Amino acid sequence: MNSKGRLRTVYLMGFLMSAHFALISYVNSSLLGQFVSIGTLNVLYIVGALLDICLLLLAPYLLRRYGNITSFLFFIVIEILVIISMGFFDSASLIIPLFIIQLGLGSVLYFWLDLCLEQETKVESTTGNKRGALLTFSNIAWVISPLALALLISQNNFSPVYFLAGLFMIVLLPIVGLSFKNMKNPDLTKTKMFSGFKLLWKNKDQLRIALVQFVLNFFYSWMVIYLPLLLSKQIGFGWDKIGLMLTLMLLPFLIFQWPAGYLADKKIGEKEILVVGILIMSAATFIIPSLSHPVFWIWATVLFATRVGASLAEVATETYFFKHVKERDVSEISVFRMVRSFAYVLAPLISWPVVYFFSYSISFYFLATFILLGLLFIPKVDTK
Repeated sequence: MNSKGRLRTVYLMGFLMSAHFALISYVNSSLLGQFVSIGTLNVLYIVGALLDICLLLLAPYLLRRYGNITSFLFFIVIEILVIISMGFFDSASLIIPLFIIQLGLGSVLYFWLDLCLEQETKVESTTGNKRGALLTFSNIAWVISPLALALLISQNNFSPVYFLAGLFMIVLLPIVGLSFKNMKNPDLTKTKMFSGFKLLWKNKDQLRIALVQFVLNFFYSWMVIYLPLLLSKQIGFGWDKIGLMLTLMLLPFLIFQWPAGYLADKKIGEKEILVVGILIMSAATFIIPSLSHPVFWIWATVLFATRVGASLAEVATETYFFKHVKERDVSEISVFRMVRSFAYVLAPLISWPVVYFFSYSISFYFLATFILLGLLFIPKVDTK
């Protein structure tokens, strides 16, 4: 398969992985909420994120020891087994450890997808376009998948959701194995487990963009945990309405990210896109606590606006970072993906007392304020 064919395959892989994670991300908290309290749920998200960090720290070693694609295939198989099991079992003693393992596998799977794309990105001036394309194809899945929730969920039975999510990973398995079986492994002879932290600390602009990525993922983690609970428990929407609302909410990722990636390459650079994205995210999130009635189109419009900002911030951070690394910079890429896990550790720690003393709704005032911290970490030097 030539380079263009492999690049299209990477986009397909991104779609399949995102379809998988999109289906389960917004129902995980509702599934676990049947077995545990909100405080315990926060602890479970933290434990899963810590497992994710450990796996990402081990990633350079696994690459050296077992190779790129063998490691990727191994984690895909584990994810399949875990997700199918979550669909079969209805016991808290089984669901809880499976949930933790599943959370731990998310970032490490996307880490290997990053390596596949980096191998097909030979010219850094095309990074924004290719990253924007990957994000767009991935977000097609994020937009479509919530529609399936209304059809799959009946009387809080989430099993069909997990079975369909597992099917997407089953399809992914032979595609990775056949399309990248001859993929070269990067030279990692000098790469150490914690070297990525040292390299980011030395490169201040890469450190800043990683901190912006942290703020963005803090926003995502808060939304994934508390938005479904707010909509279903406090506002009173059913899953038929929530599924459609999530689809509309995620449309900006489909509409804006590819054009924004092109603009970052050719026109204005990433810094301006970042500033606009962060301001829109914060302003729209600040409106959420003022919405107290289940009026579908008002909620859909506000949530859509939050993702307009998030889509711009996401493509800008991804483009900026990956313009500054190569496929061989495994430790730095690992730390960059680890930022998501750190966000999933910190967000539940902070959100639990906020929700406990106030409410799901009021907690979004805090989130809107936290988002503005991203403005403090805008890189000093643009790529334009």
